[in-house]
Amino acid sequence: MQIRFEPMDLVTATHLRNAGLDSNGNPPEQQTSNGIGVPCRVCMKMVGKDEPFLVAGWRPFSATHAYAETGPVFLHAKECTADPVPSGALPEFLESPDYILRGYDADERIVYGTGGVIKLEDMLARMEELLSQPNIEAVHIRSSRNNCYHCKATKVG
Repeated sequence: MQIRFEPMDLVTATHLRNAGLDSNGNPPEQQTSNGIGVPCRVCMKMVGKDEPFLVAGWRPFSATHAYAETGPVFLHAKECTADPVPSGALPEFLESPDYILRGYDADERIVYGTGGVIKLEDMLARMEELLSQPNIEAVHIRSSRNNCYHCKATKVG
């Protein structure tokens, strides 16, 4: 199975970079990276030491509803884009030993029983398992430490 990793969309990133309000109605905060643990949700790479980045509240859903969580995300303060992730690989910014994976249906609702903390080396297999289920359209990848949204995985084709 081929899996596509979907970063934050460029429309949202541009809006935030131009001082647009985040999902909580606040302007993004600008900070400078110390080079440790700042994963950009746009290019899916780590923000380098001394690089400026934004912190914003983001809800990666198309509508608001009970399952549409909002949380903090980081993105480079300057324009960046994601390169396609090679087949059989994970996005570069996934460096922690484990992550929360959760399956979502076509209405962007959590499919109960799909959530769990998964070791990094087991993530691709678990995503394939989840995405092979007919009622799962996407898998969200979140920090197992802070619950922050990282990206979405979908099945190609």
